Amino acid sequence: MLRIILGAQLRRLREASGLSRHEAGDRIRSSESKISRLELGRVSFKERDVADLLTLYGVADQVERDTILEKAREANTPGWWHRYHDVLPNWFQTYVGLEESTSLIRTYEIQFVPGLLQTPDYARAVIRLGNPNASPTEIEHRVELRLRRQKRLSGPDAPRLWAVIDETALRRPLGGPETMRGQLEHLIAMCARPNTTIQIMPFRFGGHVAEGGAFTLLRFPEPEVPDVVYLENLTGALYLDKPEETESYLSTIERLCVDSATPEFTPEILLDFLRKYYRTPTATMTFAQHGGTVRTQSCRLPAAPRTKGDFHAILPTPFGTRILIGNVLGTGESAQEAAAAALGNFRQLASNESTLPGLAERMHSVLAPMLQDDEFVTAVLLTLREDTAEIVCCGNPRPLLIREGGVLSLEALPCYPPLTLLDFGDQWCETTTVPLRHNDRLLLHTHDLMPARDERGHAPPLAERTAALCAGDPALTLESIQADLLDHVVGGLGLPMTLLLTHLERHTRQPGTDQAAVQWTMQPND
Repeated sequence: MLRIILGAQLRRLREASGLSRHEAGDRIRSSESKISRLELGRVSFKERDVADLLTLYGVADQVERDTILEKAREANTPGWWHRYHDVLPNWFQTYVGLEESTSLIRTYEIQFVPGLLQTPDYARAVIRLGNPNASPTEIEHRVELRLRRQKRLSGPDAPRLWAVIDETALRRPLGGPETMRGQLEHLIAMCARPNTTIQIMPFRFGGHVAEGGAFTLLRFPEPEVPDVVYLENLTGALYLDKPEETESYLSTIERLCVDSATPEFTPEILLDFLRKYYRTPTATMTFAQHGGTVRTQSCRLPAAPRTKGDFHAILPTPFGTRILIGNVLGTGESAQEAAAAALGNFRQLASNESTLPGLAERMHSVLAPMLQDDEFVTAVLLTLREDTAEIVCCGNPRPLLIREGGVLSLEALPCYPPLTLLDFGDQWCETTTVPLRHNDRLLLHTHDLMPARDERGHAPPLAERTAALCAGDPALTLESIQADLLDHVVGGLGLPMTLLLTHLERHTRQPGTDQAAVQWTMQPND
């Protein structure tokens, strides 16, 4: 890539001096074609040739000359990918070098998941398909190269990746069902990255503008470097950089993005593929085996307008019913944006990430970079199953367990730092498992509930207060707690507060079964 940048710089200097390529080549004892190749960055630079050209073009400033000559030396330094020369054809080395310097990668794939989004097992299956005679060692070396390319997506100065994947690639079971399950789950996780956009071109759309097949468009941060379109075939590749060619492909990828399903629906589409074609159990399949109900009711208490960002979500997943409730402590629009990001990230990952700590860690990786200095996120994550609740508490108050008219404060539940303050370099928290019984209720809230006081100014224990407000209907219990808080607050709540109450109902034993049936159904009420 440095060769392209340096070549473009030399071309501008030559044109500013009013010399033709033929004249420039003649002055340095070379040919017009060599000057053309130098300016296109297609050959290595000899430092003496560059110095002679700078003199010819009238570049006398020593600092400018030293800077350009240093670029020439760097351009001749082999990139990291050169150590894979045994499995990397010359025509693809150029692409890897370009990819390393991009600020934006836009790609359309019809047969495979794009290489930058492939899991190791999927990449192994694709590489075996294209190299049937390769040894196991060579296959692994090629897989290593592909994974090394992917590291740039999570490194400093990572480019933005925008991929449109044809439904054909998702239906083609490369490597078998287990490999495809892992690949689709990986795509769902990648959707949560802020620099990655994935869209699916569905069959139902019919024909579309990309009749020529797969292609990749690369854009670079340097304004003098033109876009490059990469087209691959069985024995080589074609690189297009003329504006009249690249603009046609840019128009095509824009049209594909308009015609494809919008990015926010991609996780849902991928989950549907998992259920239909790769036999991943769905929330509906899992919970339909039971016959009870978990009802949820929620409400949000008003607070001072300067502080915003409460959020909650309830999702049935293959792992159980998952609940997120939390708050962004901050002010203004940025807190609202962070709350929306927390919800979006949770909805994309909840059905994919098997552990709550893993889910919290992935949410942290997305939220932390976008928050202001004075903002952080507190949250409680739960997975509700037939007779247990698994809980991770990140800065938020612990839930209350309402059972048989009394309230058990889950004091043994550890409360970890807020999501944006967690240090994942050391030790990450484990989930706490709470046994559940028929008619149990869990009360979740985003901030500490304020103590009510009697006429003498004494505040009864929180558990006693909440137990006194319990009603047979979860909605009435929630309404009573809300009214109690508002009755005893002084000067308005300082922070917004969301309350969410879950109610577990287990039906009686079914004939011919050994256990009571339970079903998780969601009835949120805002």
